Amino acid sequence: MHAIELRPARPEDHDFLISLSPRLSGVPGPAWHDLAAMEGFQDRYMASTFANVDPAARTLVAWSADGKRLGYIHVRPFKDGVTDEPCGYVSLLALVEEAEGRGIARLMMQEAEAWARAQGYRFLCLDVFADNRHAVEFYERRGFQTETLRMVKPL
Repeated sequence: MHAIELRPARPEDHDFLISLSPRLSGVPGPAWHDLAAMEGFQDRYMASTFANVDPAARTLVAWSADGKRLGYIHVRPFKDGVTDEPCGYVSLLALVEEAEGRGIARLMMQEAEAWARAQGYRFLCLDVFADNRHAVEFYERRGFQTETLRMVKPL
């Protein structure tokens, strides 16, 4: 991996963050939701995430040595679904296509874990579509485990 720098996002990064919405909505999702539904979901989620950012949240942008933005991660405080105790939550993680497979997502997840530990959290959690096997396996390799399963039956 060539030198990658993670920097806190600035207002001028906003368009870049939003530009990766198609990368997120294009992942394998439930078969009963078409691409338009996935795009709408992702656009709404990103708009609400970045509309009122919690001051304790953190967005890091990955930069290449030659000054190109490669991706970002957004982490924020959350509450554990079982104990209601504060924990960290990986809200968004996205890379430009050419950055995949270079260890950048792994680096960003290490930073997310460091952020969560610095907050004193016992847990770091996230959500991922079950059909997105690439992402599920990535997170499992990092020690994440399934806690709940949301099951849906199309009618």
